[in-house]
Amino acid sequence: MKSILEKLYYGEISPCSLPTPTTERYFKAKDEVEKYCANILAKYSDCKELLENYADAIHITAACESLQDFERGFRLGALLMLNIITSE
Repeated sequence: MKSILEKLYYGEISPCSLPTPTTERYFKAKDEVEKYCANILAKYSDCKELLENYADAIHITAACESLQDFERGFRLGALLMLNIITSE
């Protein structure tokens, strides 16, 4: 059995490519976003490119936030491990 470090090294673990959430709350929010986009385009069809650019910017900011959350969580986990190892 490979260690977690080996799996990470060989690309078998990729936190950024984990599956999307499967909770009811996620799907409800996703449906709402799609509904809002459809309503905006129905009323302002000439704004399709603007809405797409807005959505792209939102995705980029969400990806940056996810990366930062991952880094913070990883650091916290490492600090907890160090504390456990070094405490008497």
